[in-house]
Amino acid sequence: MPRRWKEALRVPAPKNIDDVFSAPGPDGTSVAEHMGAAISMITTLQNAVRTTSYNVPEPLSPEVATAARNAGSGPWPPSADVALSELNTAMEQLLEQLEQLSASDWNKSADAGRESLTVLALTQGASRVAAERLSAVDKIVASLAR
Repeated sequence: MPRRWKEALRVPAPKNIDDVFSAPGPDGTSVAEHMGAAISMITTLQNAVRTTSYNVPEPLSPEVATAARNAGSGPWPPSADVALSELNTAMEQLLEQLEQLSASDWNKSADAGRESLTVLALTQGASRVAAERLSAVDKIVASLAR
């Protein structure tokens, strides 16, 4: 996934990705907005995986359920390079967290407001965020880089 994000943040010369990074795309959102949201939600979900996999899972905040649905937001990174670095860090931390899980951890669940989320559902949410936000970034960069 990190390689795919890096490819999405590439524009043909003489343009620079930072020229279009904070510009609104056709739907009114920017690459910066999608990147900030993805970084924030993946980090939230990674932390939720950690606490849900405890022997006694900790309750989750309602923002975790929002992140699992890819409905959250986050602060905009200052540049494409910073965004890519922060996203790679978030994805690496999630991978590290998932590699530490045992088979029985995947079905553990914790309450997140009105619903209960399993480690599997949290991980699926992180995958959803990464894939859907990447698709949106692809479309915005393609439309603005012309």
